[in-house]
Amino acid sequence: RASVLDMLEMLETVDGIPYIHEHVADSIDAFEGALKKWRLKKYAQYSIAYFAFHGKPGKLMLGRHVVPLKKIAELVKDGCAGRILYFGSCSVLKIDEDAALRFLADTGADAVVGFTRDVSWLASAALDLILLEALAVNKDEVKVEKWLRKEYGALARHLGLRMYYGAKLPTA
Repeated sequence: RASVLDMLEMLETVDGIPYIHEHVADSIDAFEGALKKWRLKKYAQYSIAYFAFHGKPGKLMLGRHVVPLKKIAELVKDGCAGRILYFGSCSVLKIDEDAALRFLADTGADAVVGFTRDVSWLASAALDLILLEALAVNKDEVKVEKWLRKEYGALARHLGLRMYYGAKLPTA
């Protein structure tokens, strides 16, 4: 049975992209602890926090627990400079643009990535693999997004992919 861990292992094996996998789906405390730990300087080489959970607009679903984006912003409090928050979850970024840009500013992240639609696991996993690799290898989010939309634009549009970075607005 395919899993997120399989994807991460493939990225490490093929491209040498390191990862830390934390199973936190059943515990808010474990989720919060993992997120706080990720912000520490000694984990700076792990520049992408990849959230692979169920989602709803503006929220992650950890089992029966709901974690709003506002709570995530509070947990990281401007501690994401040089880092990317990637929501590989249904509909989390189905929020208005001002709210997404406010979340980006509140976290201090270089970029926030996610979907505006309910997505199939396999289609989103395919795009996640492609985009996680590109973001890990090329730190220029603008170039990555232009490349992605040129090469995989139909899939990105189908999944409702949104990328917010810096003060720039996302493309449609």
